[in-house]
Amino acid sequence: MLNMPLDIVQEIFSYLEPLDLLHLARTTKSLRQFMMSRSSAFLWRNSRRNIPGLPDCPIQMSEPAYATLMFTSYCYVGFSTYRQKA
Repeated sequence: MLNMPLDIVQEIFSYLEPLDLLHLARTTKSLRQFMMSRSSAFLWRNSRRNIPGLPDCPIQMSEPAYATLMFTSYCYVGFSTYRQKA
């Protein structure tokens, strides 16, 4: 996928939601490197805008960390799985 022109990749990613980007970032080392770089923050911001009513990312958090907090069951502080007691 990273062999494609960057503008094509950006266009495709613009239709995705933050959880989709998280899943993509976890598929290969090269995609993770690309998706987690600061230069890719705009991709995360754009994907966040695909979710109506989602609050802006707090300034002290990275966009991927915010996506993890909002859309997964991982604890942001320790990245451990949260399990609710029955």
